[in-house]
Amino acid sequence: MKVTRHFNENPHWDGYRNRLLPEKLPIIRQYFGHQESNHAGGGNPGEIGGRVQRSVTRAYYAKVIPGRTFHDKLAASGKFAVTRADGGSGVLIGWFHHTSRGWRTPNSIGFRIDGNGGNYRLFYEYGTSKWRTGGGGAFEGPRWQTTKTKPFQADGTIHQWSLAYDPDGNEKQGIMTFTLDGKTYPLPLSQSHKSDGANFNRFGIWNLQANGDRMDFYIDDLVLDGTPQDFSSDAGWEGVGNQVEFEERIIRPFHDFGYSQTNHTGGEPGELGGIIYRDEKPAYYGAMVETLTLENELEATGKIALTDAGSDSAFYLGWFNSATKMDNNIPEHKARQKNYLAILVEGPSRVGHYFRPSYGTSTGEGLTAPHPVTRKEPPIIRPDGQVHEWSMRYSPSEAGDKGQVRITLDGKAHTLNLRPGDKARGAKFDRFGIFNMQSGGHHVRVYIDELTHTSKAKTGN
Repeated sequence: MKVTRHFNENPHWDGYRNRLLPEKLPIIRQYFGHQESNHAGGGNPGEIGGRVQRSVTRAYYAKVIPGRTFHDKLAASGKFAVTRADGGSGVLIGWFHHTSRGWRTPNSIGFRIDGNGGNYRLFYEYGTSKWRTGGGGAFEGPRWQTTKTKPFQADGTIHQWSLAYDPDGNEKQGIMTFTLDGKTYPLPLSQSHKSDGANFNRFGIWNLQANGDRMDFYIDDLVLDGTPQDFSSDAGWEGVGNQVEFEERIIRPFHDFGYSQTNHTGGEPGELGGIIYRDEKPAYYGAMVETLTLENELEATGKIALTDAGSDSAFYLGWFNSATKMDNNIPEHKARQKNYLAILVEGPSRVGHYFRPSYGTSTGEGLTAPHPVTRKEPPIIRPDGQVHEWSMRYSPSEAGDKGQVRITLDGKAHTLNLRPGDKARGAKFDRFGIFNMQSGGHHVRVYIDELTHTSKAKTGN
């Protein structure tokens, strides 16, 4: 059976928890820039900072600088003080590009003040031009959730900091170094990240671009590439979205996906997609299909545009079982989803987002590429709005009759062989569409069009 969808009109597919915007939207209030106060302890009144709120809508206050890259030395230092850190709040300080946006910001080198209900921690991070990132935390151990280091209190205590980048360090792969109150934290760039490139034309403050709360913080005695910055009067830095008030419409973890009258994938208006969060609770939007199993040959093709996606975000595209999905309330870090065969758009922050095959049997076994044996990496899709051609094909007779999934993205292919015995364990599918990864995280905004999905018996009849 073959079905083609152009989405010129609403297909009225089956949706579950895919439209969740609350009746009352939260208000975002940004009020930061030059201030006449003296919270950060500079020699004279005047500093930068103020009220910064986490929001997926970008806001920054920054000095316009000559273009810099991963091949330039960078250095900055100063003092900061945090006087308020509500709920989950945060702000970043460092180098970035005026087009940079998103959680774990591409084209950036900076440090992050991460607030959590009256206290905060410090992180340092970078992002390449290809949305690959690296970072660490200014505390003992690899994770803030398990560290013995106590967080700082948002009580106005003044801290000294410095941030530097050396393109010749780390055997010329590049290294950034964050120093906090005299303690140094080096971060070598991961292999090949420097070759991704990065472009910086601003230095300053930008909001952490995820849903959250308010932080009040201030910076003074700033020295940028050896030149002291004078904040005794307004320095005339560039402000974008830093003096605004509005209703937030992208709210974690409220999905907003399904039929859309947009045309991000080109052609006539009408496509499938929207905002999908990683969240422990299930959500999907899919077409009803005849009951299919791992004994059927399955194929799908279409166009896709990923317009927005930060680290720790993901979604699935493919076949799944609606009842299994609705009944599943187990986070994926504890157990794999069952009864699905799909493309998973997700990946570690060092990569960005793989476009990779994944499956789960009726009993919870399964695999996700890269294959644990071959380790060959799947294609990577960037959240840059570019339109891509994709395909997915499952053949139950390939790989010595074990079954094989083959996906392509703009012609680049990747295959995943089912593990021995998984086809016999079976899986049942009654929907084709998009569904969420059930593990807490951030959102993607994705659109799909010119969709064809087919199925036939193993014999080809």
